Amino acid sequence: MAGTASASAMALVRPGPIWGAYPQRTAPRPLALAVRTAWRVRRGRADFLAALQRPAPDEAAWPRTLYRLRSEGYTPRLCARVFLRLAGLVQQHLGFVPHESQYLAAWTMLQGCLVEMATGEGKTVAMFLAAACAGLAGVPAHVLTANDYLAERDAAELGPLYAALGLRVGCVTAASTPAQRRAAYGAEVTYAAAREVAFDHLRDRVAHGRAGGQLAWSDAADPDRGPLLRGLCLALIDEADSVLCDEARVPLILSGLGAQTLSEDDLRALLDRARAVDTARHAVVVPATGSGAASVRLTRAGRDWLAAQPWAAQRPWSDLRWREDWVLRALTVLHALQRDRDYAVQNEAIVFIDPITGRAAPERQWSRGLHQLLALKEALPMPAAQQTLAQLTYQRLFSRYHQIGGMSGTLAEVAPEMALTYGTPVLRMPRHHPSRRQDLGVQVHRDAEARWQAVVERTAAMVAQGRPVLIGTASVADSEQLALRLRARGLRPMVLNAVQSRLENEVIARAGQPGRITVSTQMAGRGTDIRLSAEVRAAGGLHAMVCADALASRQWRQLVGRSARQGDPGSAETQLCAGEGLLFQRLPGWLVATLVQRPVASRWTGAAWRLAMLLDEWAQTRERRALLRQDRAGAGRLAYSGWEE
Repeated sequence: MAGTASASAMALVRPGPIWGAYPQRTAPRPLALAVRTAWRVRRGRADFLAALQRPAPDEAAWPRTLYRLRSEGYTPRLCARVFLRLAGLVQQHLGFVPHESQYLAAWTMLQGCLVEMATGEGKTVAMFLAAACAGLAGVPAHVLTANDYLAERDAAELGPLYAALGLRVGCVTAASTPAQRRAAYGAEVTYAAAREVAFDHLRDRVAHGRAGGQLAWSDAADPDRGPLLRGLCLALIDEADSVLCDEARVPLILSGLGAQTLSEDDLRALLDRARAVDTARHAVVVPATGSGAASVRLTRAGRDWLAAQPWAAQRPWSDLRWREDWVLRALTVLHALQRDRDYAVQNEAIVFIDPITGRAAPERQWSRGLHQLLALKEALPMPAAQQTLAQLTYQRLFSRYHQIGGMSGTLAEVAPEMALTYGTPVLRMPRHHPSRRQDLGVQVHRDAEARWQAVVERTAAMVAQGRPVLIGTASVADSEQLALRLRARGLRPMVLNAVQSRLENEVIARAGQPGRITVSTQMAGRGTDIRLSAEVRAAGGLHAMVCADALASRQWRQLVGRSARQGDPGSAETQLCAGEGLLFQRLPGWLVATLVQRPVASRWTGAAWRLAMLLDEWAQTRERRALLRQDRAGAGRLAYSGWEE
């Protein structure tokens, strides 16, 4: 796997004699690498920008440019010449010429940096420039997105541009078969949700893993018997903070069918026994926040009550840890996990709802019997039990890529963590268009009824002006409830959530029309581009209203970032409810009481809201650091068993 190469060619890691059949790093990137990378990029930026002022290479010079790119690497002048050539394709197929910030973002990513680029500044095209340049250099590029929708959308929209360059583009989704996955990874550029690549890498390790983290297989000449991936060469991560931070709080577990620990009758009896627990005295339900899901813990009185139950003396409940562990799982199902917030019911099955994206994830399940208990709670057929085959964290996965780059509109808050965890610096790109968003502040209401009434009246006022409105809610249930209130007011909202995800393309396509109301969970946040007509621009643009109390600061910025994109006008405001969510769990009660019913643009309310989100971001950072320490400590103890299709 190791080999020697010049410093300029080190970036061009690809399967071959030097890097091996399955290239991957064997050691994490040190913090010093982030410092050196940032210094090198800043030093080369002037050369890159100067090279952009030269004419694009003509047909005669293009083969020579490609040859030098493959041999010399991502030098400032060569990348500039390639980007100028690609600009002609962008103009031909998309109708515009990339601007300087997009060029600079693409080159910076190829140098091994994460880029903060404001929402609406053209991140998709910048990602195309970087991926196409890598593909032309012979480097297999994985363009990783936050969900399947974005992967499919970008692969379809940009496929003709890659084809014009003679590059193959593949797309991997949750519905892809093993054969389709292997073919997609064989392309020069592969679009996929990050979790799909992570699980495919886990499957490769289960089937072909060897001591020391290397992969080996008996018949490398037969591609159908080898790994799904060609290696971990270059990862270009869209919405990088969502992938590297938000989703990194939970380890990825590859499961297979296993033996049921408890029978269906035992699980039903367990739920009945958990319903008898007095949650006011015997248990404490900790609500969900931006830093974690809801949870349940037993009080001392609860443990004593549980030990006094007649069934506690029977096996296997006589074991103290076994009894309390399973009772806590049942209490979690009954009191912590909520339908249409944490999960949905579709086709007589429990469907997991991703707390980060708000999207349904039918391929994912809760472990340790929680999924089976949820099915029994909802009177559904009990699914088969799962057993853990292997597990991996995003931190360890992306430490195995030889090179990572990426971008997002919300990276500043996590820049130190990116340098410490991934050895990757965060650099901010200058805006091409100055922001025209009008921030209307934060409004705190006494209860949910007052909040929803205010939202309905505010929405009606915006619609009367001919402006479209995007309302972000915390859960499926909230989105459906608000839609009913809007319809009772005589308005006609469109709803986008995990239950109605099949309508996503249609809803987003219409969301920018005059007077259109879109009520959505976080599905309308990252990567969503709502295009406005000239009539809407003249009326003031899209109005974004956030009604989700437990959002992290970056998720909040993503939702409000749907308005005022690419120089368009727009406005945003936040409507909160006292006693719910992140803000009121992080702040003292006297301060919350002071904030209620203050003017919507109150500086005190906005400052308190930002402070609460900052405190929550710190809590999430501590969780991720603890998970990373645990993962690294247990990496040497993980064993991999066989895996079959």
